[in-house]
Amino acid sequence: MLLLALGMAGSYLFYPQPEVHAGIPLAMGVRGGPDFRIEIRPDFIYLDDYGFAVSYGGAYDVVYYGDYYFVYRDGYWYRSQDYRGPWGRIGNADLPPQIGRHNWSDIHNRRDAEYRNHDRVFWDNRFRMDRDKWGGRDGRGGR
Repeated sequence: MLLLALGMAGSYLFYPQPEVHAGIPLAMGVRGGPDFRIEIRPDFIYLDDYGFAVSYGGAYDVVYYGDYYFVYRDGYWYRSQDYRGPWGRIGNADLPPQIGRHNWSDIHNRRDAEYRNHDRVFWDNRFRMDRDKWGGRDGRGGR
C-alpha cells in the first residue's frame, strides 16, 4: 500500500502541469498613465455652493479641490497635485465627498450658470488675475 502511494505521488510530481497565470487587473499592468495630457493650466470657475473649482474652456473638464486636480475620463477618475501630472487613477471611494456627491451634468450646469452670472469682461479679468497669481498661462511664468 505504501509503495502504491509513493508511486502515485512520484507520478504526480513528474506529470506535466498546466501553465498557471496570475490574474492581474489590466489597470495595474498598464504603464505610462492615462492617455491625456494637460499642457496649459486651465481657467477655473469657483463654485461657492459646491466648494470646488471647475475648469472652463479647456480640452478637459478638471476639478480643483484641496490642492489636487481631478479629471474624470473614460469612466475613471484621475488625481494629481499638478495639472501637468503625473496622473494616478483613483477609485470613487478616494474622491473627496464634495466632488463625489455631484454628477457631471450637475457640475457642468452649475459651472455654466455661474459663468452666465457675469459678462465676458468680468471673466477675462478674473482669468487674467488667476494667471498672474499662478505664474502665467502655462503655470511656469510664461504667458
